[in-house]
Amino acid sequence: MKTSAIDFVLSAVALGLAVGLSIFAIVLLRSFGTPQLLGTGQVALDVLAFLFMFGLSCGFGCQLMARLGFLPAGQYDMNSRVFTAWKLFNVLFEFGRGALLPFTTVIARPLVARLFGTRLGKDVALAGRLFDPQLIRLGNEVIVGHGSVLTAHTIISGRITLSPIEVGDGATIGVNAVVMAGANIGAGSIVTPCSVVQPNTRIPPGELWGGAPAERIKSLRPSTLGGDVVPGTRNGG
Repeated sequence: MKTSAIDFVLSAVALGLAVGLSIFAIVLLRSFGTPQLLGTGQVALDVLAFLFMFGLSCGFGCQLMARLGFLPAGQYDMNSRVFTAWKLFNVLFEFGRGALLPFTTVIARPLVARLFGTRLGKDVALAGRLFDPQLIRLGNEVIVGHGSVLTAHTIISGRITLSPIEVGDGATIGVNAVVMAGANIGAGSIVTPCSVVQPNTRIPPGELWGGAPAERIKSLRPSTLGGDVVPGTRNGG
C-alpha cells in the first residue's frame, strides 16, 4: 500500500490534536479536586480519562471526515485525495478503537461502532470486526458473530474501491465469516460460519448462504425459522 510523507504528517497532526484534547480533559477533571479525594488513585483515573477522551476525539474526527464527504463510495487510484483521506481515517479509527478497548464491553460494542460512523438499528449483537465503519449499515436485531469481519473496501491492482455494506433486519452473520465490499444481505438471511461473501454479492431476504465463496444453500421458509416467523422478524415480533 502506497504511503508518503503527507500521510505521516496528517496522522501526526490528527493524533496530536486528540492527545491535546485528552490532556485538557485530565486538567479539567483535576480542577474538581479529584487529587485530594483519590490520592494515589488519581493516576489510574488520569489514565482512564486520557484513553476515553482520546478514543472519543478520534471517533469524532472519523465522523467529521465522513460527514464532510472525504470518503465517498467509488474506485480511486493510490494518488487520489480519497485514498489519502482513507488512510488518515483508518489511523484515527485504529488508534481510537484501541484506546476505547478498556471500555468496550459486550453491550458497549454497538455504541463504539456508532461513534466511528456505523449506522445501526436496534438490538444489534456485535461480536465481529468492522472495517470502514462509515460505509456499513446494520439493521434491527442483526447478529454479527464472533471473529467475523465486515470490510467495505478492496484494494486490487493499485486501486481502492469503497463500496457500502448493508445487512437487513434480523440477518445473522456466522462466526468467522467474511463479508466484503458492496455486499447486501437481505432481511432474515443467514450467512453460515467461516463463509466468504464476495464483493457486490446480493443475498435476497430469507435465505441461507454458505461456503467460500458463499452460495445459496436454501430458502428459509417460515417453518424453518420457527412457527409463523416471517424473514426479517423474530418470534413473530
